[in-house]
Amino acid sequence: MAPPQGQQEEQRGRPASSFCVWLVTALLLASVLGGGACLVAYVVLPPGEAPGWIAAAGLALVALPWAFWIATGLYRCVTTRSADRAAAAAVAPGSGSMVSRAQGS
Repeated sequence: MAPPQGQQEEQRGRPASSFCVWLVTALLLASVLGGGACLVAYVVLPPGEAPGWIAAAGLALVALPWAFWIATGLYRCVTTRSADRAAAAAVAPGSGSMVSRAQGS
């Protein structure tokens, strides 16, 4: 089943954004895999041979996607709220309110 016509036009119009999505996905996946490898190395290596920074690097790399998605969610909330405020400010009030119309009749 082919996607609807509107989706096809949208996909053809923005190839760069599709590449960015794949790039960010690959970077976040590499971060999780690298962080997991650091944590496995920290657990497997004897305490005297494991560098002190490897556990911190592993935790930071595993936490990076969480920080990215939380920041993305906050950004979306803030931009949506500011767009709603701008749209509400752009709406001009009508010539008469519903209250004045109801009292006049």
